[in-house]
Amino acid sequence: MDILNYNEAGDLELDGTRLQNFVKDEQEPTYVYSSRGIAKRVDLFQGALSKKLEQRYQVHYAVKANSNPEILKLMNGQGLGADVVSFGELKKCLQAGFPAGKIIFSGAGKTKEEIRGALDAGIKQLNVESVPELKRIAELSQGKRVSISLRVNPAVDPKTHPYISTGFKENKFGIDEESISQSLDVIRKTPQLQLVGISSHIGSQLLEFDALAQALRKKRQLFLDLKAQGFPVTSLDTGGGVGIHYDQAASTDQAQLEAYTDTIARELKGLEAHIQLEPGRFLVVRSGVLLTQVQYIKKTMHRNFVIVNTGMHHLVRPALYQAYHRIFALKKKSGEQMKADVVGPVCESSDFLGKDRVFEGLEEGDWLAIGEAGAYGYSMVSLYNAFPLPKEVIF
Repeated sequence: MDILNYNEAGDLELDGTRLQNFVKDEQEPTYVYSSRGIAKRVDLFQGALSKKLEQRYQVHYAVKANSNPEILKLMNGQGLGADVVSFGELKKCLQAGFPAGKIIFSGAGKTKEEIRGALDAGIKQLNVESVPELKRIAELSQGKRVSISLRVNPAVDPKTHPYISTGFKENKFGIDEESISQSLDVIRKTPQLQLVGISSHIGSQLLEFDALAQALRKKRQLFLDLKAQGFPVTSLDTGGGVGIHYDQAASTDQAQLEAYTDTIARELKGLEAHIQLEPGRFLVVRSGVLLTQVQYIKKTMHRNFVIVNTGMHHLVRPALYQAYHRIFALKKKSGEQMKADVVGPVCESSDFLGKDRVFEGLEEGDWLAIGEAGAYGYSMVSLYNAFPLPKEVIF
């Protein structure tokens, strides 16, 4: 069953809750999240892993997907760790109750202040993305033991959007194969650097997993090579990235999850390692919507436009990635059928939320729900054109 459905009265519901309840007295765009829906997704993800993986594992929620404080508290309550990419995210996780020992710090551009902050907080590990970063960590550690994982770039093509591909040789992320030996030399000369694992993340919104399998094979071999050389590696981080079909109902996600976990279990079978995973999108995307009010319906000889009070400044994915989001009227009505582009108020032609969408009986003042907005929605909002930020509500 889909998490977005119309009830018998024609009202759109998110996980059984009527969305009209959130716009009775409102006029501003609002993100709405279902905490119950997110908890169910966490259970679904962990359940699939427990059936497939023979090793111990720890799921670290990718905070960049959605860093709403209530969602962070929920993830901590579900027993997840956190994967952060800035000191701002790290502070939000600590404030939400995550133990420092369950936080991983990734990211290609860690500043000196961020590294010092992570070391002072006593987090689980730093995922190192370059030789210069490794040297900086060594300098700042001041003799204190630091647990690190080498994020390697496996040079595989994940066949996703180029802007969210992170494991190809052209990408800025991770340590390339030619630099691994140099990294190991730095570690050998710096006793306080404790190499505890290796990691990689090949990209977001993965819908096929051949590239993931290739990356896991490379990481598996590197893990064994490092152990043979005497490094105390114990963990292998698979990254995250499992995607969804944005144009389809949530019921299609089970097959994606099965293929993803099958790939990991198959490629890591028999490996004596603690497995780390960093999902973000899959856990929160379906449980969030962006509510927006229709301001104008503009009809021309060439194209119709539904102009709403939100846009690329609140949900940038369609403009940035040419991403698709399902769009629903909050109230199912009969009437004139119209095909139109759903566009926002920002002074850019790329400010659209959906193109060639069909509505029936839609009128100015009606409300729409932009589906699958729980991930990379509010976490990527901007103040462009000085529009106010949208509200956030979690139930």
